[in-house]
Amino acid sequence: MTQSPLLIFECTDFLVDPHEDRETNPGLFGKSLARWLAGQLHAAGFPAGAIFAEDFGWCIPVGSKPHAVHVVCEGNGDMQWRVFAFVEGRLLARLLGKDRSASSLAEVFAAVRGCLASAPSVRGLREEPK
Repeated sequence: MTQSPLLIFECTDFLVDPHEDRETNPGLFGKSLARWLAGQLHAAGFPAGAIFAEDFGWCIPVGSKPHAVHVVCEGNGDMQWRVFAFVEGRLLARLLGKDRSASSLAEVFAAVRGCLASAPSVRGLREEPK
């Protein structure tokens, strides 16, 4: 699995349902952020699928040829958010030196960053290494 850097920011627009962390790990929120970001990605031309919960946050599947990329949204309930993307490359492609998953990941990550940077209510957007 290859992961993008983390995008960290503050925003009060994304409501937190106090029970949504029942589907993730306790204290991890981000469902409304994931819904919003999926819509923004779709509007930007990326085929974003239905969001779903994982232990580590709320995921947005994004069809990016030739690899599927997942965008993860997580927050702590205090309006501080973290977003990252990951792609799982194929073992055979890596062994043969034909793995192009990094370019798919970079394309989706750039779109995510652009969506967040253009949102007027997103404050303090910064990138940190994975």
